[in-house]
Amino acid sequence: MGIERAPYPWQISAWQLLLEQHQQARLPHALLLTGHAGTGKLGFANAFANLILCNSPAQATACGECKGCQLRSAGSHPDLLHIEPEEDGKAIKVDQIRRLKEFSSQTAQLNGYKVIILQPADALNINAANALLKDLEEPPAQTLFLLITDQPEQVSATIRSRCNQVLLSVPDRAQASQWLTKQLGDQEPVDLALKVADNAPLLALELCQNEGLEQRKAIYRGLAEVQKGKNYFGNVAQSLQSHDPLKVIHWLQIWVHDLIKVVMTGGTEQVKNHDLASFLRKTATQVQLNRLYLYLDCLHEQRRALLSGHNPNKILLLETLLIGWADCFKR
Repeated sequence: MGIERAPYPWQISAWQLLLEQHQQARLPHALLLTGHAGTGKLGFANAFANLILCNSPAQATACGECKGCQLRSAGSHPDLLHIEPEEDGKAIKVDQIRRLKEFSSQTAQLNGYKVIILQPADALNINAANALLKDLEEPPAQTLFLLITDQPEQVSATIRSRCNQVLLSVPDRAQASQWLTKQLGDQEPVDLALKVADNAPLLALELCQNEGLEQRKAIYRGLAEVQKGKNYFGNVAQSLQSHDPLKVIHWLQIWVHDLIKVVMTGGTEQVKNHDLASFLRKTATQVQLNRLYLYLDCLHEQRRALLSGHNPNKILLLETLLIGWADCFKR
């Protein structure tokens, strides 16, 4: 098993900037990697950590062969620490930051540097953020903090102020399409996947490989059945119960945002679900705009509740979401 050695093609400029800073001994002690979900921020952080920890870097990347790289490949490098929530969607706790402090206080065992990758930085609870702040204010020597977030505005302002922010932008459509086509070996779903994913290549790849686009169709089919009165809420909820509720809410949010755009502009040029443009146009003539905004608020609340640990009955939650959708229509 190899290690991540190079950045993605659309990250080259950010990589070169940090590489120059490292070579000139001007690398900041803490970097906050930001950008749209699915742009490869974690891959960038891992590749840069591998470069920092490599004993014999070559051509501005980790060599992949030295002892440090072999330990990274085995997942046992003593000078690298990953911090992330212990459960998906949960907070990073203060106990985890205490382990980070113990790690950062130790002397590096191999190449003189220690690297800490923490993601997502917006998942730090208040106590954990306060504990981390002390390390960022008085950083241990030869220690690099790589914090990752899709939502920098959700990261404590005091944390942000002590990090150098590195924006990893989405590539242009041509570059994203070229990369995604190379990964898939099939042009067919590329354009749609990139549109739905806001041009984020890794997010688009995940949609194609994990049946995300098919899941999207199943959820929107359920909306159509409710909208046309062809099926009861309970039956549609049963048909969707195999899907992750957070994913269902995600697709509903995208659909409602698209629908609001069509109602407001009368066109479908800016919608993500461009393959369903005719259905969007028809639906836009039947909904009430104020109810769409209220429904969007409801979706945000349901998402926040799930992320905070609320564990509702899945069928009841799905029925609630479908009833809310039905309430958007004129009577």
